[in-house]
Amino acid sequence: MLKAIFTSLTLLFALSSFSAHAQMADRLSEHPTFNSGAKHKKGGDDAVAMTREMTNRLHLNEGQFLNLLPLNRTKLVGLKSINREYRNDGATRAAKIAELEAQYEQECSRILTPSQLSQLQSEQPGSTPTGSGNGLG
Repeated sequence: MLKAIFTSLTLLFALSSFSAHAQMADRLSEHPTFNSGAKHKKGGDDAVAMTREMTNRLHLNEGQFLNLLPLNRTKLVGLKSINREYRNDGATRAAKIAELEAQYEQECSRILTPSQLSQLQSEQPGSTPTGSGNGLG
């Protein structure tokens, strides 16, 4: 009985430690100046620039910025990976990019207000805002 309790406590402590480490890594990745590895990653710089530009266009608050930053990093890494992996297959590449964009838009809908999301959709090349019609009727 004592051995089972000790094992359970050890497992709980280990899981807590891993969770705390992962949270700290996420927090540090949001601040490239504190993460020496992130300084050298062009994708991280691109994601910060992209999120800052979105902040200016969509008038994001700080919480939205912090939630969109890792999402934008993931999107950019995904685009780079798709473009590299499917560079010789345009149809598959387009389908994979469309899938990535749909996932990105779904995640954005959890972070942005409906008006911010509508503005983002209307500014994306080749996309149409949700809803039909031209807004005149």
